[in-house]
Amino acid sequence: MQKNDYIKKYFEAANSIVISEMYLKEYLNSSEITEEDLKNYNPGHLGSSMSINFILSNLYFFLNEKKLNSKLIIGTGHSGVSLLANLWLNGTLEIYDERYSKNREGLNNLISDFGKNIRSEINPQYPKTIYDGGELGYCLGVAYGYALKSDKDIIPCIIGDGEAETGTLSSSWQLNKLLKTKSKILPIINLNGLKMGSKSYLSLLSNEELNEYFKILGYDVEIVDALNSYDLNKLIDSMQSKLNKSLNKENPLIIFKSLKGFTLKDSCGITFQGKRQVHKNPLQNFDKIEKLKIVKSFLSSYDNNIFDVNGNLLEMFSKFSIIDTDDYSCLVKKVNTDAEIKNQDIEKFEIYLNEVLNKNNSLAFSPDEIHSNKLSKISDKTIEILNENLLQAIYQGYTLSGNVGFYISYEGFMPIISSMITQYYKQLKQKSNIPSKNKNNSLNYILTSTCFENTYSHQNPDFVNTLLEKPDDKFYNVFYPKDVNNLIKCIDFMLDTRDTINVVTTSKRHTKSYQNYNDSNIEIETLIECDNPDLILCATGDYMLDKSIDLYNNLKDNYNIKIVYVTKPQILSVNSNSSLDDVILRNYFDDNIPIIYLFMGYASNIKSLIYERGLDCTVLGYNDGISNFGSIDNNFEQNKLSTEYLKSICEEKIDSHKKIKVLRRMKYE
Repeated sequence: MQKNDYIKKYFEAANSIVISEMYLKEYLNSSEITEEDLKNYNPGHLGSSMSINFILSNLYFFLNEKKLNSKLIIGTGHSGVSLLANLWLNGTLEIYDERYSKNREGLNNLISDFGKNIRSEINPQYPKTIYDGGELGYCLGVAYGYALKSDKDIIPCIIGDGEAETGTLSSSWQLNKLLKTKSKILPIINLNGLKMGSKSYLSLLSNEELNEYFKILGYDVEIVDALNSYDLNKLIDSMQSKLNKSLNKENPLIIFKSLKGFTLKDSCGITFQGKRQVHKNPLQNFDKIEKLKIVKSFLSSYDNNIFDVNGNLLEMFSKFSIIDTDDYSCLVKKVNTDAEIKNQDIEKFEIYLNEVLNKNNSLAFSPDEIHSNKLSKISDKTIEILNENLLQAIYQGYTLSGNVGFYISYEGFMPIISSMITQYYKQLKQKSNIPSKNKNNSLNYILTSTCFENTYSHQNPDFVNTLLEKPDDKFYNVFYPKDVNNLIKCIDFMLDTRDTINVVTTSKRHTKSYQNYNDSNIEIETLIECDNPDLILCATGDYMLDKSIDLYNNLKDNYNIKIVYVTKPQILSVNSNSSLDDVILRNYFDDNIPIIYLFMGYASNIKSLIYERGLDCTVLGYNDGISNFGSIDNNFEQNKLSTEYLKSICEEKIDSHKKIKVLRRMKYE
């Protein structure tokens, strides 16, 4: 067989498997199918599958022929059904799950499980994938981040033309100028013209305009045009030629132009190619008789004889197996925290963080001025781009390739990536159910310039709520260290975690020191004991602890006050994996003693965590108070957190509690 014959055979086999996954209960020849063989539920998206199959059949043959170690990233929408077909055909699925062996039984298991035990969107169930298909727009950023220090020869990234319209993807094209990657990036645009309900803007450009547009962005463009040439052999020749050329280009880009539903045969007088209806399941409104005719027609146009006489996959498909070695290096070198560092403010942390990055040859990522974050010493180890979403994509890819790093930003700007964090949380949750999956270093976020340190437009502590509202906190940690020693201890803990999202919020201007490294606790502790307290002051956040100490000094002559500090607020929830049990909780919050809780964020976060605890607790925090000057004192005042106001609240709470105690005693007597 010639090269083109192998690729064409593979391409048609992949198409047959896609149709079988979506519509059939098992893999059959078109002449054998009856109404009973049709699935009632048809998951998956058919429209882009055939064009993805064409790209992958050519790409896998090319990677195998050149013996290239690669990491494929697919961003284009709902291409799960296509990727699964290819992972089975090239033998990857069988390596990770023997149920999907390279024979008829294994394929039928896959067909049966698709849409039932295997989700139709790309997710961690799909071997070798690192990009979840639930949200569009940052596959190219992930690819560039992965390529920064990866030893892969090449990282192909398949991009949907609809996905190319997103802001993050549009910005990602500039990364060829900003980043020097160790691995070669090969973007491939699957330009099939249609999104779910409208044309993509790239489809409105001529080949000349496409070439000029991406040339301006710094890419050497090659177009494979299936709109003007439908000869499959010529298209394969063209695609193989473009792939080979990409190896010698600094910034290659391949655009595959086709109709949505590429190669789907007209059936029952209906044209499917290039129609909006083919995007998902074009047969959902047909009865079984019509559906049967169309499915049989689709399959009859492809060569789907892929098994030998013993029911095993033909040996020829081994020419599409790929090399994708795992690189999950999770070893993190720690800094000696016993070393004497005299500075007691953010400068001490700056020295520590610089040493961590040096020891691990690692990078930090920041959308803000790293100097403004008071971390100038790490500026030469920081990738700084004023695009939070794009940086998240780069950081995610960088971490998933086996590196450890930090994402450092003003607290107020982080809600911009909240949706991406939710997607990653879901990715971790799905991954945890797959024992064979290797663990990665965690994503570590350092939030500085808090809501009390900045101007009104820069105040937004909402990012942590994205995590605190999630039901399973074994995939995240939220920390509010009381001082720089506590901060360093939190970071040390974060570096030891795997497959977790860690967030630490710290004030860049805070200078007070409460404890040394060894004595500080990263969950909860009593800082000022009191045997018979009239009031418990609880704080989360460095400035909130300062406020609590000020209150204590104002009240201690007249009242008995206890101070509790919570560094990791999620432990207050009864649903937390590290939840404080009721007995331990009562050691900190004595029965029936009123609590004033000062939180360095929205009070609703803490209220939701302690809702089921039955505590007499008044939570006060940031409440979007309009501050005109941006000074810390003014921000406290406008959010009803001035010392004088808090003192009055405390006295009122104590007096009210004493009156209730008297009334209860009188009632008892």
